[in-house]
Amino acid sequence: MADRLLYWKGCMSRLKVKGIADSTMELLDLMGIRYDTLGGDEGCCGSILLRTGYPEEAKKLVRLNISQIGDAGYTKMVTSCPGCYRTFASEYPKMIAADLPFNVQHISQLLSENLGALRNKLKPLKMDVVYHDPCHLGRHMGIYEEPRRLIKAIPGIRLAEFRQNRSLALCCGSGGGVRSALPDVSTAVAKSIIDGPLGPLGVRAIITACPFCYYNFNTAGGVEVIDLPQLLLRSCKGERSNG
Repeated sequence: MADRLLYWKGCMSRLKVKGIADSTMELLDLMGIRYDTLGGDEGCCGSILLRTGYPEEAKKLVRLNISQIGDAGYTKMVTSCPGCYRTFASEYPKMIAADLPFNVQHISQLLSENLGALRNKLKPLKMDVVYHDPCHLGRHMGIYEEPRRLIKAIPGIRLAEFRQNRSLALCCGSGGGVRSALPDVSTAVAKSIIDGPLGPLGVRAIITACPFCYYNFNTAGGVEVIDLPQLLLRSCKGERSNG
């Protein structure tokens, strides 16, 4: 029996950078992948509460979300946010001391698994880009190759690498509640990457797979920032590149 798939947008993609969720859903529709969303009933995964010292408050969300998703009959959940992905896939089972009643993936994993259905839709996109490894997706969950595999599948694209990448990648400055508590510091960290290691690569766009990285790099300015499904959708539509 096929999985019943839920697309969990996450707070950032649902409220602050809605273009990420919109592009992701448009891409899934284009690929013929059936999914649902919780719409206005979607809450918070609890990641920020956990990482800023409020575990008891987070546990209330854990119980609520597991019940809401499991009782609705979803067998698989995919999210745009690495923080949501890590929280659901890694922290939730520890907090309830049991396996979840549904599987959890990051969108890059789902898209990579379905690359065959996507590949013949990808049109040439002449772009020089670099991929930024999000902390939660990379160091914490070990997802490095799936985003790169998707980027490299686009004809005409050149993927550069930061000298410090994968497990050594620099943080964008937005995670762990820093963006909310210390916005100036958060922006300064992102700007230090744009003004520092990005320059010698000769690229015009940073590809992200995290709404927090996307938001923070855009706040810092000075470079085009594209979320991974946005890039793939741009290729599918044959939109003008920056090359």
